[in-house]
Amino acid sequence: MFYTRMVMEVAAGLLVFIIGLFTLRSGMGELSNRESERLIERLVKTPFRGLLTGIVATAMLQSGAAVTILSMGLVAAGTLRFADTIGIILGSNIGSTLTVGLLSLNLDAFGPYLVAAGSIAFLASFFAPHKRPSSVSIKATAQRRIRAWGLSVIGFGTLFVGFGLMTHATMPLASSPWVTHLLLQAGRHPMLGIAAGTVVTAMIGSSSASTALTMSLAKAGALPLLAGIAIVFGNNIGTCATALLAAIGGTRDVLRVAAFHVLLNVLGTCIFFLALLPFAKLVQSVTKDPVTQIVVAHVLFNVISSLAALPFSRLFARLLTAVIPDRRRSA
Repeated sequence: MFYTRMVMEVAAGLLVFIIGLFTLRSGMGELSNRESERLIERLVKTPFRGLLTGIVATAMLQSGAAVTILSMGLVAAGTLRFADTIGIILGSNIGSTLTVGLLSLNLDAFGPYLVAAGSIAFLASFFAPHKRPSSVSIKATAQRRIRAWGLSVIGFGTLFVGFGLMTHATMPLASSPWVTHLLLQAGRHPMLGIAAGTVVTAMIGSSSASTALTMSLAKAGALPLLAGIAIVFGNNIGTCATALLAAIGGTRDVLRVAAFHVLLNVLGTCIFFLALLPFAKLVQSVTKDPVTQIVVAHVLFNVISSLAALPFSRLFARLLTAVIPDRRRSA
């Protein structure tokens, strides 16, 4: 009964999320404001600027997954190119490290306020006062812009609401005995730790929640350091599940964004796993506290992976464009 209800709630959250994605796409698609386009272009003009934008956005929203899916929404709307989002995703991986210590802030709390604000702007566009006939075209243009911005804000808010619904529906799994048992079994071998972290985070929908659970097990002395670090690696792979889910039925550029998110974390995990023992010694040299060790491992993994991938941003863009080519239009 519990799992049936959870599946239904996740499905409802996914439906709300998809509606928000299409609403965002509709609103952004109507915007022809070159000024707003130039602002976004300046923020992501270079991979480094995109990195900073991703860090700030994730720090503000407290969810790297949310920043990734919002980037996918902007790509779907044609506001951003796939190459522009690479820096943002790298930055979101770094910014997500802040959520480990700030788990009390709920992202979905912002959703209803954004939907309300967008709805007010959308409705207000229909009640703008009439002016002289000569200003009719200017008034119509202003109305369209207000309406488009209102739809866009409604779309953003609906994305947050859908994301929150899915997260809350699966959050009870974090306290499930069999999930705790799965993580404890990871102590036998680091590979099991990566698999357990991936599965648990994909089910919970929040790397912050699974990392917090890992920290609690480490504090209780139930996890050796190597297993805890391996679970942290798996948590980063598991968080890609949200982006993969959001990419279903999306454009080729949206698929490339999700693919890069997966590639970044899988490639980073493979490289760090090969140097697991030296990495564990580095973490131990920083602190002896088991909980802080998990936090340090999480921060170092994300920061080093993102900064190492930053110089190769354009190469990744060309590679994924070749691997996921545009659909050929039938003659």
